[in-house]
Amino acid sequence: MRVVTVIGVLLAGGAATLTAQHAHQLEFGGFTSWTRYDRAFGLNNTFDSWKSLGFGGRIGYFLSDYVGLEVDANVATPTYKATGDTTTAVVGSASLIINSGTGGNVLYLLGGYARLHLGPTGPMTSDLNAFQGGIGDRIFFGNHIALRLEARAYYRPGSSSPTGFWVGHVTGSAGLSFFLGGGGG
Repeated sequence: MRVVTVIGVLLAGGAATLTAQHAHQLEFGGFTSWTRYDRAFGLNNTFDSWKSLGFGGRIGYFLSDYVGLEVDANVATPTYKATGDTTTAVVGSASLIINSGTGGNVLYLLGGYARLHLGPTGPMTSDLNAFQGGIGDRIFFGNHIALRLEARAYYRPGSSSPTGFWVGHVTGSAGLSFFLGGGGG
């Protein structure tokens, strides 16, 4: 009976930490990312130097505890496999985010629109409109700061891509997010 009582007290204490609210909070932050580019673009996908990393920022708003909107931008300078020339890859996106809860560890799914630009130099200089989706986790440290880990994929149907085939890129990112307003994490 004591074990059941102790477990009950621990669960009740843990449930108290899950009641924190995020509704009407503004989220902003920065991140670093690594992208696996579609093979058709001929870009290196290695961790050979800091140049293979991207850097970006985001701003979002929790409409409720479970739904939010977000925009972000990411810039990287990958190199072409064939020539070794460096190009600039810029991705901007707008997302709808569905959050799993309101505790100190908030899992989420996101989806929306992305605009990918490669250039100004290189054989695959282009602008692509793409669908994007992802999964991530916010790990809160206190009420207004969180480590954010995310995996995202971009997809462009084939008929309007520069290669004539579908295009897909995959990005992983890690960064910090700060929260203003609302109830905190």
